[in-house]
Amino acid sequence: MLKRRELTLDWMSEQVYRVLPLSPELHRMKDLFPEECIWEKAKPFYDLELGRASEDPILLTKIMFLSFYYDVKGDEKTLETLTYRMDWRQFCDLPLDAPIPDRTTLVKFRRRVGLSAIEGIFQSFLDDLVDRDLLDLSHRFFDGTPVKARASINPYRDDIYEATQEAIQTKLQAFHDQQIALDPSLNSTPVELTKTTYAPDNAALDARRAEPMKPVADRISAGDPDARFQRGKHGKPSELGYETFFSTDGKQLFIEDVQVSAEASQGQQLFLEKLEQSDVGQTWSADAEFATGEILKKAEEKQVTLNTPVRQVNSRGLFPKTEFVYDADADTYTCPNGECLSLRGTNHKTGERHYRPKSGTCGDCPMREECTRSNTGRTVTRNRHEEQLERQHEYARTEQAVMGKVLRGIIAEGKFAEAVRHGLKTMRYVGREMAIVQSKLVAFILNIKRFIRLEVQGVVPRTAKQPLTEGA
Repeated sequence: MLKRRELTLDWMSEQVYRVLPLSPELHRMKDLFPEECIWEKAKPFYDLELGRASEDPILLTKIMFLSFYYDVKGDEKTLETLTYRMDWRQFCDLPLDAPIPDRTTLVKFRRRVGLSAIEGIFQSFLDDLVDRDLLDLSHRFFDGTPVKARASINPYRDDIYEATQEAIQTKLQAFHDQQIALDPSLNSTPVELTKTTYAPDNAALDARRAEPMKPVADRISAGDPDARFQRGKHGKPSELGYETFFSTDGKQLFIEDVQVSAEASQGQQLFLEKLEQSDVGQTWSADAEFATGEILKKAEEKQVTLNTPVRQVNSRGLFPKTEFVYDADADTYTCPNGECLSLRGTNHKTGERHYRPKSGTCGDCPMREECTRSNTGRTVTRNRHEEQLERQHEYARTEQAVMGKVLRGIIAEGKFAEAVRHGLKTMRYVGREMAIVQSKLVAFILNIKRFIRLEVQGVVPRTAKQPLTEGA
């Protein structure tokens, strides 16, 4: 049965909280916290009349909020901190002698109601930012960062990780039957795994090590089956985890959308979906990773401006592709020495076309050492979206594109740097749904902190059109 706590405090609690008040930032966060939204989002998960009285969902959500705001890792540590920290209790409107929820209740709430509650307060806060005219989607920033999963994997034990509970139970039962056959006087109760030790099977271990390892994309962990290997950035190795993407508005730097992907390199598809929903005239600033031909083509179709640098292929001291002039009418390239490169083949899977000169042309060329090291001569590859790539390459040199690139590095990267301080470096929970909960809760924390900074700077008046505590 859904039940709400009484918010009245006893005399002693009032006196203590008056002597030890909340910090100005935490006090303002308490005022802005959308409690009614949490209450409405939690109603569908409870019976309103029958059953034992539940813990207040607002209290449990606030506990999750404080855990990430102060980056306190672990439910037990979080509840222990709530026990003795007066500011935590005051933020949650808990009297000094009030019991705190147990860990099981917090875990069940997070699993069943957490996603709906966190998405609700995140969206409710965004709606109020729109009402205050603080959210402007004319210029947005898009970027992602890998977040390590709470799981590890041993490539030599994939078969054990993928074994089902039924198969494990069958092995235990077979072992138990074998012991009964040797000594019928033994108890007929099946053996308990936690009270049994097994001698190491070195032969089986050596056999597993001799098997070829599975491809990286096929490896999973029983600790978190939803997680996948994400490529490491800046020379770091790949890790099992997720990738979190933030879309940030360009007016007051609020995070307006959060997306989480387990599959590697799915960010380009997510960005395509964002472009599909964009209006004419909008501007996006993103990394060079999102400057693919498909994305540039979609941006031109939607008449959206992309401040996205185009990656240049390293020619290793040779003439870059830009030194070759393309003739669209003749469908040929002209090299720096004036020789013609004609179409020699097409990759129908990727749509790439390959251009080479006549056989033997490059052998006597005086510029050969600066052009190619291939025995068959220089080959130029043309992408099926080459025109869009060339136009974007030219636009990337403009002042507007350069400024968008600079701002993306400051704003988008800065958001993730701040998110790390609130626990968005390693996923605390298991599964993609819980990864979304953690990512959106951290984004909500960043947004509410940003709002308070703007209030202090005088950008946002203390009085608003609508209070942020109203339900979504």
